[in-house]
Amino acid sequence: MSSATYSPWMRRLHWIIALCVGIALLLIELKGWFPRGSATRRAVQWGHIQFGIAVLVLMAPRVLVRLRAATPPITPPSPPWQMVLSKLVHAALLLLTVGIPVLGVSMMFVSGKPWNLLGLALPTMTTPDSTLAHQLKEVHETCGNVLMWLAIAHVAAALYHHFVQRDDTLLRMAPGLRNRSR
Repeated sequence: MSSATYSPWMRRLHWIIALCVGIALLLIELKGWFPRGSATRRAVQWGHIQFGIAVLVLMAPRVLVRLRAATPPITPPSPPWQMVLSKLVHAALLLLTVGIPVLGVSMMFVSGKPWNLLGLALPTMTTPDSTLAHQLKEVHETCGNVLMWLAIAHVAAALYHHFVQRDDTLLRMAPGLRNRSR
């Protein structure tokens, strides 16, 4: 197997973003367990927003790091159809991890409801548009569900590569490994 891995920054950002996405998804699922208007429900919603904004903020350096560094080769190489599918899934994950938080921020902005980032008040439209906010919410939720299933497929594919195909796909992004390609 190859000893090439992604850069340490790429691996760190990958796993931090994966953790933030996972927590945001978990929080929004937990929100439904609490009564409307309750302090707990509002706190869970607040946490979802905080982790969603964190994903958006972290995606900027992740994209920059990704553009600067080449993708390490998979050893042994995967069949061409798997490489094409991998590129499509990664592109979709990238679009969703940027697009979903943008939709959420847009929804909060047009809703006119007060919201904040770690206590710092964020702007809202002076004339709220509840119809547009609802439409953005629907798209945000649908895309969130797509992201959840794509992330599950992404994890399943990594495990398939590791345990069935026995290549180094998973090891290239594994945390804690030194970049031995240098």
